[in-house]
Amino acid sequence: MMNPQDLQSYRRIDTRSEARSAFDGIASRAQRSLRIADDRGEFYGFDRKAFADVLEALLGRSRDTTIELVLHDASFVEQHCPRVVALLRRNWPRLRVLRSEESARNYPRGFVLVDDCVVLRRPHHDSALTFVDFDEEAVAEARTLLDELAAGAAVAISANTTGL
Repeated sequence: MMNPQDLQSYRRIDTRSEARSAFDGIASRAQRSLRIADDRGEFYGFDRKAFADVLEALLGRSRDTTIELVLHDASFVEQHCPRVVALLRRNWPRLRVLRSEESARNYPRGFVLVDDCVVLRRPHHDSALTFVDFDEEAVAEARTLLDELAAGAAVAISANTTGL
């Protein structure tokens, strides 16, 4: 389990590069689960080898590990993230890429939930502003929203997708 005390406490991040760095640091420490709700996956760099390496390492930690990416538009991942698609093919259903339902696609906020103990929150997809939070209430809110988004979502990229 991730120990929140190993990382910096609540903080505000104003730039994309800082947000990506915080995301990389937190995601790389995941032990059980990584759940992400985002518009496309581009902000955190799903197309980077480093991101695919984090996913692969997490999936290798346990057979019970799960990764869930709920995206409003999964075309970025399908077209520009062959490493993620390849991992999905080998690790379905522990790694799933879902497309949010039509009624949720205008939802402007994004969340990254790691091991149900730390959350990165983006108040709007059009802004780099990101908050890192370990507060139980913030984590619970993110979990509830991710559960709702995932419940209404459909498979966006199947295990049969070949990628680029």
